[in-house]
Amino acid sequence: MAITLMEIEHLLRDGDVKSAFSNLKEFLHNNPQSAEGWYLLGGIYRREQQWGEAINALNKAKFLDPAGPAAHAIEHIYDILGYQNTDLMNP
Repeated sequence: MAITLMEIEHLLRDGDVKSAFSNLKEFLHNNPQSAEGWYLLGGIYRREQQWGEAINALNKAKFLDPAGPAAHAIEHIYDILGYQNTDLMNP
């Protein structure tokens, strides 16, 4: 029986990231045009600090739904990757 995005979101909220990830991969295999699914996958990768995979998934979501939240999430990743704490740098 196919799992829905709502059920996958519940798994994530319950902290079952491994099960959510595997179910989401299956969902996206069956629904490759789901911007919401790609956005969720990007979120999982972002939580795991797999930045390249997160950006790839979010770019797919952005391509499918340009007005969706993926572009904003991608900007946040680039902010994280570009962060420098100048107080910790040698003068």
